[in-house]
Amino acid sequence: MPARENETASAETEVAPEPAQIASTEEKAEFTTEGDLPAVATGAGAAAVTASEMAFDDKGMHHWEEYRARCEAAGKAEKWKDAYRNGHTEAAGWTQPYDYRRVNDFMLEKGHSASEALQAFMKGPTICDYRVALLADEIDEVRDEMGDIKFDRLFGSKDMNVDTKIPLNQRLRISSDLYTTPLTDQMKAVAAEADARDTNPKEPAPAPLVEARVEEKPVEVVAKDQDPVVVAQELGVEQRDREIV
Repeated sequence: MPARENETASAETEVAPEPAQIASTEEKAEFTTEGDLPAVATGAGAAAVTASEMAFDDKGMHHWEEYRARCEAAGKAEKWKDAYRNGHTEAAGWTQPYDYRRVNDFMLEKGHSASEALQAFMKGPTICDYRVALLADEIDEVRDEMGDIKFDRLFGSKDMNVDTKIPLNQRLRISSDLYTTPLTDQMKAVAAEADARDTNPKEPAPAPLVEARVEEKPVEVVAKDQDPVVVAQELGVEQRDREIV
C-alpha cells in the first residue's frame, strides 16, 4: 500500500537522538589532589571571632606603627606602650632604648650569651625600625658562620671570666646608627685577630740582661827588696844631715 510505504520511508529518514554522554572520570578527579574545600562559616556565629584575632601573632620584628595597628585590630591594645616608639624587645639580656633615651639602639647586657640574645631578639616580639631588623639578620649570618661558642667569646658570654675580658666597644650592639657602618666586616676582623692570637701566641719577652758590676779591687803595692848599696847610701845621707843639724 502506497501510504504505508511512505510512512516507512519517512521513519527511516528520521535521525535517532544521540545518547547522553557520561562525564569522564578524569573530569571528576580534576581537584581531588587539593582535597575538599573547607566549610565557610556563615551567620552571626562567624563574626564572633574575627580573622585578625585568629591570625594575631606578635612574634618576630615589627615596626612600631604596624605593631600598634595589629594589637588594636586583634583587641589586644594592652600590649602596646607609647614608649615602644623608640624600640622595645621582649628578649632577655638587652637594654631598652627608652630606658637610656635612645632610639632603636639595643646593647647586650653583661653576663648574657650574645648568640642566645641575638636569636631571641629576632624571635621577638621586638619593635624596631627596618635598619635594626636588617642589621640583626646580617649579624645572625656572622653568628652562624663563626659558631655560637666563638661568637659568645668575642661579643658577650654567660661566663663572667670570659665576659669581663670583652671590651665595651666590642660587646654586641644592634643600633640604627650602625646601619651605615661595615659592622659585620668589623666583627669578622675581630674574629680574625683572635684566631691569629690563638694560632701564634706571643712568647714571653726575655728578662732584660743586667750587667754585673765588678768592683774594682785596690791595687796591691808589693814591696820590692831594695839594693843594699842604695840603702847604705841613703842611710849615710841621713846620718850626715843629722850631724850638720
